Amino acid sequence: MPSRTTEPPAYDDVADAYSGALDPDGTGLRDPTLEELVGDVAGQEVLSLACGQGQDARLLASLGATVTGVDVSEGMLDHARRHETSAPRGITYVHGDAHDLSAFADASFDGVTCHMALMDIPDLGATIRSVARVLRPGGWFVFSIVHPCYRGHVELIDDYLADHQYAKKAPVEWLPPSARHRPIGAYVNDLAAAGLRPVRMIEADMNRPSGGDVPQILYLRSVL
Repeated sequence: MPSRTTEPPAYDDVADAYSGALDPDGTGLRDPTLEELVGDVAGQEVLSLACGQGQDARLLASLGATVTGVDVSEGMLDHARRHETSAPRGITYVHGDAHDLSAFADASFDGVTCHMALMDIPDLGATIRSVARVLRPGGWFVFSIVHPCYRGHVELIDDYLADHQYAKKAPVEWLPPSARHRPIGAYVNDLAAAGLRPVRMIEADMNRPSGGDVPQILYLRSVL
């Protein structure tokens, strides 16, 4: 995950375990809800923001997009590039910070995705402004995050309105032990401030796609 400190990114420490746990064979992410919100991307130039080991970049490539992945973790990018070498999909991977996306010119992409990462990027406003900058007029931004209303996906958190870091209740070896929480309003307000208009939001239970009482993931599509 992107960081403005001089310390190594947290995901460098878990890169091997993360890649071994998620999409180890490099086939690519399968997320019907994300695919629905992204829509028809054939022939589009799409940026996979905070791409990690590239599972969502490979999904976008399988849908016909020309994909660039960017991440601050060199350890995660090593795995992404390894998969690209063994099964080329035309994906370019770039080491960079989501806060400024300095490697990319204005209006470089038709769309941007950020799968299960935006909630942990330290400066949300700067990141969303950078997304808006690299989008072409009429471009789209789709992201998915851990649902902000629930911690551990089962209980409403007491300090919902606060932007804060918290320790995970059930940490796993392939994820950093803490995560960042922001209320839904923070995402919507920063999108609006950057000129991105939310057009659809989906709340989903990833273990019960047909429906569940407690949503685990929030998906949102916005357009410039």
